[in-house]
Amino acid sequence: METDQPAPMNRCGYCGSTNYRRVVERDAQGLMRYGERLLCSGCTREFTDLDAWRQGASDASPPLSAAA
Repeated sequence: METDQPAPMNRCGYCGSTNYRRVVERDAQGLMRYGERLLCSGCTREFTDLDAWRQGASDASPPLSAAA
């Protein structure tokens, strides 16, 4: 069934996922803190900011691979 609803504006430019989360990193003191980068919940690419996530910016890191 087709709908006439527009695609969501807040979605990943690569995979279309509407979810992302901030990357948790270890700081200089060894504490876990939120970093500046975003991780797409769909394709698992990392982005520098929200606009880059929406546009599927070319500076995004490749998708994370599953640990062997």
